[in-house]
Amino acid sequence: MYHASLDLSGSEAVFALQRIGDGAIICEESKPMRGRTASGMAPWILELLAANGAAPGSVVRWTVGAGPGSFTGMRLAAAFVAGLTAGKEVETRCVPTAVALAHDQSGKDGEKAATLFDGRNQEILVYPLAWSAGEWIPCGEPAVLNREQAAEYFRVHSFNYFMAHENELEAIRKIAGFLTVTPCRIHAAGLLNARYAPWNNDLTELVYIRPAVHTDGA
Repeated sequence: MYHASLDLSGSEAVFALQRIGDGAIICEESKPMRGRTASGMAPWILELLAANGAAPGSVVRWTVGAGPGSFTGMRLAAAFVAGLTAGKEVETRCVPTAVALAHDQSGKDGEKAATLFDGRNQEILVYPLAWSAGEWIPCGEPAVLNREQAAEYFRVHSFNYFMAHENELEAIRKIAGFLTVTPCRIHAAGLLNARYAPWNNDLTELVYIRPAVHTDGA
């Protein structure tokens, strides 16, 4: 039996497959893929499962990357897993993509990390994490910041680490160039190893930092 993880919150899809029992990660792959053009996501995942001798029905746990990131991509990943597991005895959950982004950076108990994402529109998204019992867990409130707000936010809020996807560093520096940011990648294995996150079978827990925008249809 297997535990799989999937994230499509950014410009690439990331997937990992872990054997339940000994915890061995037998597959971890990524592929450039945009949310709106991700028609190849399902065949790609099924090919990876087959290549590693795992039938779709042998995956009894799924973890989906919940963002922050592309709304379309997050919803596509969650919908794919929801459809694949519908009516089956499979455990599912969402884990913030921020946790997977920080996977390569360890810390000490009580230390905090700010994971930074390109929010477009000359803004950055900040998702805070804290190191606890050997893993990064969400802490505090996420924020959407422009350049002026970023200066004030990081004057008031203290972090030990700043991390951003290597492909978004240029955009991050335009808003918060005063920070020393570690370039990272999103690791699907980081989703697998999130011990703090419960198996609640709720794939709607996606990280929407921006509030919903309502328009008058009149």
